[in-house]
Amino acid sequence: MAGKQRSPISWKLRKGFWNGLSVFKFRGNKPAKIPVPGGSERRIEPVPLTSKFPAIPAPNILVADHVPADERSRPKYYFYEVQVALYKIFGAMQPGLPPIADDPEEALREAYTKRHRKYFRAPRLPQDWEGEDKPDLGRLAVASPYGCYLEKSPEGGFQWDLRELSNYQHHDGLHSLGVRVLFEVDEATKSLRAYRIDSELGAHSPSEPEWPLAKKLALCALSTHLSLVRHFNWVHLVVGSAVAIATRNAFKSDHPLCRLLWPHIYGTQYSNEIVTKGQMAKGGDFETTFSFTHQGMCKLFADTYITYPIAVIDPEADARRRGILDGGFEVPSHDNLVELFDVMHAHARRYVEAYYDTDEDIRTDEQIRAWLSELAQVIPNGIEPVFGREVTRSAVARLIGAFIYLETVQHDLLGTFLWDYQMWVWKQPVRVYQDGRNPPLDVYQRLVNANFNLNVKRRELMYDFSYLALDEKGVAAFGAFQKDLKALESRMESEEFADWRISPKILEANINA
Repeated sequence: MAGKQRSPISWKLRKGFWNGLSVFKFRGNKPAKIPVPGGSERRIEPVPLTSKFPAIPAPNILVADHVPADERSRPKYYFYEVQVALYKIFGAMQPGLPPIADDPEEALREAYTKRHRKYFRAPRLPQDWEGEDKPDLGRLAVASPYGCYLEKSPEGGFQWDLRELSNYQHHDGLHSLGVRVLFEVDEATKSLRAYRIDSELGAHSPSEPEWPLAKKLALCALSTHLSLVRHFNWVHLVVGSAVAIATRNAFKSDHPLCRLLWPHIYGTQYSNEIVTKGQMAKGGDFETTFSFTHQGMCKLFADTYITYPIAVIDPEADARRRGILDGGFEVPSHDNLVELFDVMHAHARRYVEAYYDTDEDIRTDEQIRAWLSELAQVIPNGIEPVFGREVTRSAVARLIGAFIYLETVQHDLLGTFLWDYQMWVWKQPVRVYQDGRNPPLDVYQRLVNANFNLNVKRRELMYDFSYLALDEKGVAAFGAFQKDLKALESRMESEEFADWRISPKILEANINA
């Protein structure tokens, strides 16, 4: 482990440059001005990612063949082009640097400077993490961003199963992230207790000396999978892109469902294109921050793209799929997500019913049928687990509610929400070194800057989008949505604070960077 060490002069220059660039990006980012849908755009074709980014070998991932004209921003485009070019000329990484300090506050002060703090608050250690033996895995399984991983175990009880991560090449000197944690129910307290962790270290229980290290491996695996797979691959590349492509291709600009979806899909293709360069390219954020080599990371993306389970965008369907309901323990994070989903589902249902009096009306709408058909083709494994098999008002409304939930709640839960979790690498590492050392200065600095820039101000969900409506029916529907969000926010504010709780006021309208 490392104490305070002197940093090379070259690192101080490199760090100052990339910190300055990170702060400049944060300061310069403004919430997107979402325009009213305009005239006809040429059709967007899904093409292999490698046709757009030949240096990223994940050919089965589909992306848009072009960015729609109304989303393009030449200044941002050239900024990211320069940034990616700088990775090769004066990159953010410097081999041979010492590890970060053992004192978390000291290391954070060094990496998250006064310049950063001028524009965004410092990370807060979650309440449930305070204490030498914290965080408690059983608590994290039901009250944290990692609640989405809990599922029934074949042996009985419950589990986190991330053993698949052992299949991907990682950097030298790191532990493998193939991990499974087994939980049992404490009936007296209605809670979960982790009783075994399987990893490359073997199978260990809480009473064994290897438990703290096995626990770090489990938390590292969760953090890695959440950021790479669930956030960027599944939210951005799988569904976010598909919904934006299908909406633009199938609907005319004056179709009511185009107007309903527009604030949540606008900017998606442009955002995905520029961010993919900065994060998935060789030398990008993902390879240099997390455990996997560029080859391993690309294979992980390709493999998990085709196994995407769309039920994850509907918290009730997902909970049934994982078998966590009526398990004899409380699930506060799940309950929080259902509350948010219900408001979005109600908004979609109210809007759909305002424009379609019967199921037959919606079945005979050719643009809706084209939209559903394209979604089923572009999203791996289709939409049936959320949509069902019949075209009805109810099915369309639930699917749209799930898409809004994806673009707002799920995107923030898996991205910006990690600010108060992922920075504490002493408890939840992004890499676990075989020799027990802390991550080097450059790895931690890049982690801090990447997460800092995830928190740029975007267009908030609680914004009045009624100007997008076609008529008074649409205006009323958008207004009712805002009223419901404000009511939910007010109720949540009256409850005791919880780090894991997501409330409407922190949500953004879409995934636009």
